Parts: sequence; structure tokens; C-alpha cells
Amino acid sequence: MEEKKQKYLYIFLYVFTYIAFSFAMTQFTPFLSKLGYNSMERGILLSSFAVMTIILQMVFGFLSDKYKTVKKFMALILLIYGSVAYLFYTKEVQAFTYHMIAIAFTGGLINTSCGLSDTWILASNEYLRKSLSFIKAFGSIGWAAGSVILPTIILKFGYSGVSNCILILCTFSLGIMYFIDDVKKIHNSDVEKARMADIKELILNKKYSLLVFVLLLMNCVIIANNSAVVDKMLILGATDLQIGYKWSIQSVIEIPTYLLGGYLLRKFDHYFLLKVSATSLTIQFILFGVCNSVIGIIIFSIFQMFTMPLIMIASKTLIYELTSDKMKSTGQLYAMSIFGGVSSLLVPVCAGTITRYFNVNITLFIAASLSAIAFMLINVLKKI
Repeated sequence: MEEKKQKYLYIFLYVFTYIAFSFAMTQFTPFLSKLGYNSMERGILLSSFAVMTIILQMVFGFLSDKYKTVKKFMALILLIYGSVAYLFYTKEVQAFTYHMIAIAFTGGLINTSCGLSDTWILASNEYLRKSLSFIKAFGSIGWAAGSVILPTIILKFGYSGVSNCILILCTFSLGIMYFIDDVKKIHNSDVEKARMADIKELILNKKYSLLVFVLLLMNCVIIANNSAVVDKMLILGATDLQIGYKWSIQSVIEIPTYLLGGYLLRKFDHYFLLKVSATSLTIQFILFGVCNSVIGIIIFSIFQMFTMPLIMIASKTLIYELTSDKMKSTGQLYAMSIFGGVSSLLVPVCAGTITRYFNVNITLFIAASLSAIAFMLINVLKKI
């Protein structure tokens, strides 16, 4: 009974936090565009939070293993995120350095929180660990709901309304977290605390490192979906509402895959699921490149069903199995800092530069080639 109660608390936590995250993340590009930043400047600004993502995920992953607690760090992250996101959206004039610092912390804390909350569940017990995919479906529901609601909030209250809503949602989330057990109550007391030397051992694991590189290539394509694809929509004359529809459809279409995640992991090989995701990404971005209508891009977003959810449910299980008991949090967040942080650092700048000096379609075709390379490397990974 207690396990089910904890599961429902996690579900509510994911709904509220992902709504709060969607309010910030989905409006980065439109907000910066409205302020008059060009594609290259937006790329630099969007890349700034990648550096913070790498730092924060490595630090919080290691500290979680060292002190065997996630709850306290999650609370700290949400407090800082709500404050910084508020400051970001209340500055509605160009101030490059200000926006770079604010977006760095906002995006970095979002990515760290998403990874740490998943690690919280994985480090709990077998029942919750098997429910991770199901719980993440409600994160997608929250993201979809936030993407649909957000244009109305902007229309009625402007971006100051967005910042206020983020603060309120973070407050609700902290209230829910109070009733969720911290991992230190359920960790095996015999497990040693993590040390710096354990990080070196983790990095030298060839299979782990190759898996992280494969995920890096695939995540580069996903980041391009958040930046280059939105840039193309803006070039084609998309409205805030249409961009919101894209985010909403992507989130809603993920839900069935997450709900069936446990079944898919039992039925299919993890590497097969990664190959399906890589193939879908390649096809999706080729279609994005040849499409010349906003509606078409929104329709092709349905490929999200086979991309992000499959990557998440397959990779997290693989990473969990490849790491020792004392490095579970570090293994997850170090991997995310590389494939999430490095891709977030490189892709917006590279994509923005290519788009400016060539065109956005070239950017999308290059992204498609990265997922094709990932597909080939997954076969190598499986043989190790």
C-alpha cells in the first residue's frame, strides 16, 4: 500500500514539475526571437545552459551517491529554478549577458532535475523502478498540458504571467516532495559511499562510454528538434499557438510509449529499441527538411512516439545495469551530462551558424545523418 502511495505521489510530482519545465523550455526560442536576437545569437544563448547542465549533473549525481540523498538536492534545484526562470522572463529587452546567465541556470536546472528525479525512482525499490516508464508518461502529460495552456497565458498576461506560474508550480511541487521518501531511507546501508576514483573507473568502462557516445549522437538530433525545427517553423510564419501545438503533440504522442514501456522492455531487446529510435529520427528529420508547411512539420512530430521515449526507457535501464550499486546516480547523471549537456552546447551554435550561412534544411539533413551513424554504432555496442 505504501509503495502505491509513493507511486501516486511521484505521478503528481512529475505532472507539476513538467508543466513548470515546459513553461520555460518551450518558449526559449520564441521569446529570444521576439526580443530581436538572430539565429546565431539564439544559438549561443541556448548553448549556454549546456555548460551549466554538464556541471550541475556531474556535481549533483556525485553528491547524491556520496550522501545517499536525492530529495534535498531536488528541493534545492526547484527553488533555484523557479527564481531564475522568473528573472529570465521578466527581462523583456535585449540584454545578452543577463539572458545568457539566466538561461544557463534555467535550462541547466531543468535538465538536472529531470535526470535526478528519474534517478530518485531508480534508487528506490523494485516496484517503483519497474514503474518508471509509467510515471514518466505523466511527465509527458504535464508537458503537453503546459504547452497547450502556455499560449493563452502569454496572450492574457504576457511573459510576466509565465514567470509567476512557474513560481506557483514549483511551490506545489515542493509540497508534494515533502511526502515522498528520500533514497537514504531505502538505500542498502552496506553499500559504500561513492569516491572520485569510482568516476574514473566508470569512464574507462568501454561499453558504458560507447553507449554514452551513441546517446550523444541521438540527442544531438533531438536538440535540433528544439532549435532548428522551431527556427524553420518561424521562417515559415508559425504562430506561438502553432509552436505550442507542436510541443503538445510531441508530448501527447509519447504517452502511449511510456505507458507500455515496461512491456516493451520485457518483449524487445534494449538495443533493438534504440535502433528503432535512431531509424525514426533519421526519417523524421529528412521529412522535416523536405517539408515546406507549418502543418506538415506539426504532423511529422508524431514520430516522437518512437524517438525520445524509446531512448529514455532503453538507455536508463542499460546505464543502470552497467553501473555499480554505489555509482547508480553518478552513472545516470554523468551520462546525461555528456549526451544531454554536450549536445545542448554544440547543436544550437552549430545549427544556428549553418542555418544563417546556408539554410535551415541543410541543418536538418545533417541532423538526420547523425542518427544514421548512431544506428550503425548500436550494432557495434551490442557485440561488446
